[in-house]
Amino acid sequence: MSQQDKSENQSTFNQENAVNPMGLLFDEEWLRKGVEAEEKVGGNIGAGLDCGSALGSLVGNLELLGRFTTLRISLNREVRLLLNNWNLGTATKIVVKTARERILEKFRLPTPEVREYILATLENDELYGEEFISNREILRELLGVLFRGNASKLS
Repeated sequence: MSQQDKSENQSTFNQENAVNPMGLLFDEEWLRKGVEAEEKVGGNIGAGLDCGSALGSLVGNLELLGRFTTLRISLNREVRLLLNNWNLGTATKIVVKTARERILEKFRLPTPEVREYILATLENDELYGEEFISNREILRELLGVLFRGNASKLS
């Protein structure tokens, strides 16, 4: 096989991977580059919500994973609703993005106080009957804990 044929095959393979990312798992060159990139930064490179050691527990308990997802989405929605009411104008988008990043950060590395509130919220069966948590008081209280402020300041 000529060098041109190899280049064409690799180009075709990479185009297929753009549509089918699972194909990358079989691309030795892509895997090698990924390992080199991780070694360069001294750790794992990933994307999405990092559940750390709790991942096994969440995957093993689909109801808990669903509640966790609902809670996170509900908090993001509540932040958006609160900030829209504050009429921040063009800054709203940036502030919402920053708040969502902060929520995600707190979920990834919760303090003992945050962990306690999250667990109590996840265990409250009354909150999880709809697509979103509709009890805005509880969401605002948790946001207050996440942002290390008094929840009453959020209203």
